[in-house]
Amino acid sequence: MNRRNSRTVYLRGLIELSNICRKDCLYCGIRCSNRKIERYELPEAQVLELSQYALDSGYGSVVLQGGERCDSNYVERISALVYKIKHLTSDRTSLPLGITLSLGEQSREVYREWFNSGADRYLLRIEASNPELYRKIHPSGNDAEIKMHSYDRRIEALEDLKSAGYITGSGMMIALPYQKMGDLERDLDFLASMDVDMVGMGPYIPHRDTPLGRLSLGMKPEGVPPDDGDFVSYTREQRMALSLEMIRRLRERMPQINIAAATALEVLSEDGKAQAVLSGANVIMPNITTSAMRRNYQLYEGKSEVKDDAESTRLKLERQMERIGVKIGWFDIGNPGKFS
Repeated sequence: MNRRNSRTVYLRGLIELSNICRKDCLYCGIRCSNRKIERYELPEAQVLELSQYALDSGYGSVVLQGGERCDSNYVERISALVYKIKHLTSDRTSLPLGITLSLGEQSREVYREWFNSGADRYLLRIEASNPELYRKIHPSGNDAEIKMHSYDRRIEALEDLKSAGYITGSGMMIALPYQKMGDLERDLDFLASMDVDMVGMGPYIPHRDTPLGRLSLGMKPEGVPPDDGDFVSYTREQRMALSLEMIRRLRERMPQINIAAATALEVLSEDGKAQAVLSGANVIMPNITTSAMRRNYQLYEGKSEVKDDAESTRLKLERQMERIGVKIGWFDIGNPGKFS
C-alpha cells in the first residue's frame, strides 16, 4: 500500500444531536429558514444510550454534531452530556470515549467550559477560506445577518479553540459554485497555516430547499448573490475527483494529521468512503443516530445510510474496510500523529 494511504482507520460514532440552528447558511439543509424539515433534539437518555453503544462496540470516540445554538440552557446541557459520556464505562475496555464536538461558533468561555467537562476535540469547518467566496455562500441581507455569518468571527473561533486546549479541526466544501482552482489551493495553504490537527472536507452536494442548492440545480434562486460571471458548475465526476485529489494533497503536505472520509462522498459513489481512505483519509464517522431521526438531519440531499440503524451501519463499514485491506483501530481514540 502506498505510504500516503492509511493502514488503519479510526472510528468516531456520529450522533446528530439536534437540527435546530440559529444560522441561515445558503447551502445548508438545516438552515433556520428551511420550514420543510421537522426540528428535533435528542433527549439526554438517548444520547447516553448511543454513546454506550459506541463504547461497547469498540469505537474510540463519539462526535456530537448539531445546529449552532448559544443559549445558556443549551450550553449547560452540552456540558452535562460531555461529562456523563466521558464517565461511561464498559466491560470491554478500561478507556473512556474520546469526545469530538461539532457545534459551531461559541464564546471562548463556552469552549473552555466544554473542554473542562471532558471534550477532547472540536471540528469547526471554515467551508471556504477565501473571504469573498465565504461571503457568497452566507446571507448578506442585513447587518445582523452579516454579523452572524462573519468570516472574521469564524477565524477567531478557531483560534479560541486552539487556545482552550482542543485538538482542533477545520475543513471546507469542495466544488462549490463560484469556487475556482485557486480557491482550493488557498484552502490547503489555510489548513497548513492554521496548523490544524484534523480535517473534515468533502464535496458540495446541493440541497433543493436552500438558495445555493436551487441555483446549482438550475431552479429559481432566492437570497443568493446575482451571477457575476463567476458561477461554476461541477459535474459529479469532477466533484469526486477534486475531493480525492484534495485528500491526497493534504496528506502529502500534513502527513501526521487526522483526515476524515466525508459521508458526502457516498452521494457521488457507493464506495466513496473507501476511495477517500485509499487516498489518505484515516478517520471514518459512522452514523449511530437512530434511523427515525436521520432523515431530519440532511445538510445536503441524497445522504447515505438514512434508513440504516447503528448496527447495520457498523457492519457495512467493516465489510467495506475488509475489501480494501484496511484495519479498524477498535477501542482506539486515534489522536493525530498515529497515521502510518
